[in-house]
Amino acid sequence: MASTQVISADSHVQEPLSLYRERVPAKFHDRIPHIEERDGGTYYVFDGKRPRRIDLAETRLSEDDADREFRHDESGGTDIAKRLADQERDGVIAEVIYPNQSLFLYNSPDLEYQMAIARAYNDWAIELFGPYPERFLPVAIIPVADIPRAVAEVERAASLGYRAVKIPIIMKDRPYSRPEYEPLWAAVEATGAVLNFHAFTNSEDTYPEDWGEEEGTGGALNLMAMSMAEGQNPVSLLISSGVLQRHPGLRFAVVECGAGWLAWLLHVLDEQVERKHMWMRPRLEMRPSEFFARQGHITFSDDPVALNNLPFTGARCLLWGSDYPHDEGTFPHSQEVIAKTFAGVSEDDKRKITFENAARLYGFKV
Repeated sequence: MASTQVISADSHVQEPLSLYRERVPAKFHDRIPHIEERDGGTYYVFDGKRPRRIDLAETRLSEDDADREFRHDESGGTDIAKRLADQERDGVIAEVIYPNQSLFLYNSPDLEYQMAIARAYNDWAIELFGPYPERFLPVAIIPVADIPRAVAEVERAASLGYRAVKIPIIMKDRPYSRPEYEPLWAAVEATGAVLNFHAFTNSEDTYPEDWGEEEGTGGALNLMAMSMAEGQNPVSLLISSGVLQRHPGLRFAVVECGAGWLAWLLHVLDEQVERKHMWMRPRLEMRPSEFFARQGHITFSDDPVALNNLPFTGARCLLWGSDYPHDEGTFPHSQEVIAKTFAGVSEDDKRKITFENAARLYGFKV
């Protein structure tokens, strides 16, 4: 099969647990991410999150599964030579990189601890991947419970060389329509960084009690499906509250939520603005779908529904990502998955979604 050179707008690295002990203040060392043996099982422990069992999955692996989740890579994706070899193997020429465990730092109730973890990760990731800007683009993680400190970290990340930042996908107690976030939107816009909302980064722990256990009640499947649907939340809030209208230079992406829902959501937003305009505040100068077309982006790995909706959404807002190396991702079979998923899609749209859009949005010079 001929290889299509692509950019993955959603890839991951397993940050070594040692980085927190080395870079986080000693007063937090009893709470930094770690692995514990308890009750006959192995658990990953992160402050503010229910301990998650991780050992039982190893007994359920297929031969194909063993290739994923860094099961054959003790470096967790930090060995640059091996990572480049995996890119070559998968036909990927550049990656936007998110953390694994630090996705969950927003679950901690301690805001100072959140910022300490974020700063440690941000310093480490840019040191590791920064020397290879044509192949890797790490995303800085920004806690937002304290807006002034969030703004400071956005500006610090930009000074370190970051071109993208990530905030929680949902802040339940203070949604993104609230005016308190205005300094944050302005700071991100001013730096030119891409604002990212990654799945599974809620401000509250949503992992089910039966995750990873021998017996369950469907919690894992329900979590995965409903977490995809949560991608609609930031899209709707940024449009309906006028954030995109007030900050036309603010570009954002919703990551790892699929994109099949996008056409429906934009249709509903347009429809309701037209039919219930007398109730809508603030008044929008364009249709919601037009704001999204100007500033919004969505990633997916293998979503034929999203591609079926191209006549409505267009191709310019969509980004392909392998979700390397996760079980639900496409590595190491990305070329086969792309060929199958994009069957019937024009070569022009295919190239935009798998390559050009990410190069333009994130500034890859390839």
